[in-house]
Amino acid sequence: MTIATALSGTRFERTLLRKPEHLDDTTTRVTWLQGRALYCDLRQPAALPKIGAPALRGSGIGDLLVLADQDGFAGPLFDNGDHVEWGRTVALHPAGPTPDAGALSALDHDTLVERGIFEDYIEHWRIAATSQDIDEYLLEDLDTGAPGVLVRVGGDFAFARGRTDVLDRPLDEQIRGAASLRAAQDLLDCEIALGVVRGEQWIITASSLPYRVGAHLNPVFGGRIGTRDHDLDGNPVVRYWQRLDLESRRIP
Repeated sequence: MTIATALSGTRFERTLLRKPEHLDDTTTRVTWLQGRALYCDLRQPAALPKIGAPALRGSGIGDLLVLADQDGFAGPLFDNGDHVEWGRTVALHPAGPTPDAGALSALDHDTLVERGIFEDYIEHWRIAATSQDIDEYLLEDLDTGAPGVLVRVGGDFAFARGRTDVLDRPLDEQIRGAASLRAAQDLLDCEIALGVVRGEQWIITASSLPYRVGAHLNPVFGGRIGTRDHDLDGNPVVRYWQRLDLESRRIP
């Protein structure tokens, strides 16, 4: 089972990560929401400490390092025949030295096995929900040019807002070496979020920015897309996005 289209309209939850010389990871909360062409993935340690700051501007270095202990990425899923590759249009951390690619096979009727192509690992993915009622958008912020990804599958959605600049060094290293606290906070000015759609309300249930949990994304669709957000000081804002053509922005 390696055809990317066969995965569309699925919410996966990871149940196992196995890597040589590491203990099996069965506790990290990982959700992968797959649209037709776009996906979003959020990974949060089960014991992630609580961040009390109501916004990034109120976060200290310790808080920022806690936030950097999460992972998440979003973008297009490419079918390479014998394996698939997850393109990273938005990512909390810098890209690794090799592509994020895996060969997929069915373990049973509701579990997918992923085996790394360029890295030695195995992940098990439980099929948590499916729907072919899908909306997906590759986005660009009209004010900043930052990339974005929005995917809805049935009553689930995922939203990713990227940085305007690509990280060239490990995130924790840049946080510790930042010229000021404000500069360190700016490094976390991005988001990977998951949520549920209830009527007209798109409610965030998990986010790489904890103070966003419970907020309403509530996208407005038209010639441009508007999403509710918060700035670094915690003030409510609306971000406006233009839609990009998926084919023309394909990542090699």
